[in-house]
Amino acid sequence: MTPADERIVQLLAKWQKSLELHLRYTKLPDEQYWQLRAWPKHERPSRRIVDIAMQRLVALQRIVQTRLSAGDPSLSEALELMSFLSNLVGSEHLERHIPQAEDTAAPNTAKPASPDGSKARGAAESPGQGGPEPGPRASADEDVVSDAARLMAWGKAWHELPDAIARMAGRPSATAVRKILKSRRQAIERQVEDELARK
Repeated sequence: MTPADERIVQLLAKWQKSLELHLRYTKLPDEQYWQLRAWPKHERPSRRIVDIAMQRLVALQRIVQTRLSAGDPSLSEALELMSFLSNLVGSEHLERHIPQAEDTAAPNTAKPASPDGSKARGAAESPGQGGPEPGPRASADEDVVSDAARLMAWGKAWHELPDAIARMAGRPSATAVRKILKSRRQAIERQVEDELARK
């Protein structure tokens, strides 16, 4: 597989795990759902919406695997370009989305809070909106470095990178991305040079 193929397969697998968690979360009362983690601001997805997302994801995984089996890397490259363009051009900050979920915390039911209070806490503490930052992870750093190099090779300016990367699924907040970019700038610039040299 090409690097683009690997990134797409990993991303789809991450989305699948997230949706599987959300299917479990649909059984929770509101109080427990909003206490699971510091969610980004969103409208809680219903079971029907999560089911539809899972069906579409399975269909996309099937298409990607068919193309990979045929040795065709163009679909993965097209999907990456589409993701980049939708973040850059077409996306709007909507509350009706299914936030990325990772199996890192069990529901906290010891001190149930009211849904309104929990929603406010989730919005205030959400990554990318001034809330607590996730702990540093080497794999997350490498993802950010790869994303930055790829976006710069596509013509993105340095100051535009934090917000663009933070909007990608599974990435840290813009504040955390800025820190990673600042500490890894030389490595990113080398990757950009390599990327441009391959074209």
